[in-house]
Amino acid sequence: MTRPARVEYRTPERSESGMVVEEAAAPVDWPFTAARFEVPPGATTELDVHDVVELWMVRTGTGTVTSGETTMDVAPGSMVYFASRVPHRVTNTGDEQLRLFSVWWQGSPS
Repeated sequence: MTRPARVEYRTPERSESGMVVEEAAAPVDWPFTAARFEVPPGATTELDVHDVVELWMVRTGTGTVTSGETTMDVAPGSMVYFASRVPHRVTNTGDEQLRLFSVWWQGSPS
């Protein structure tokens, strides 16, 4: 039987856009990786593209997500799935920090 484990976050990293990312420091070998991140008002994250699939869950704030040719508004409770190798980014369109939780794992390319 596996016991529950409290998961801490690694030291926050700040990107050129002002986005702050804290990746989970998993104490076990998970089949996924997780992080929380925040984007300041008016900022847009760098374009991200990778071989893994990803799911974002919005905690606070509002924004616009661009994934490939699709653009959509997001707000607290929104979830957005990104297929492998599809470029994506988010712009904070509100007046408060846009806070998101991200989970990514190996998946099919499309």
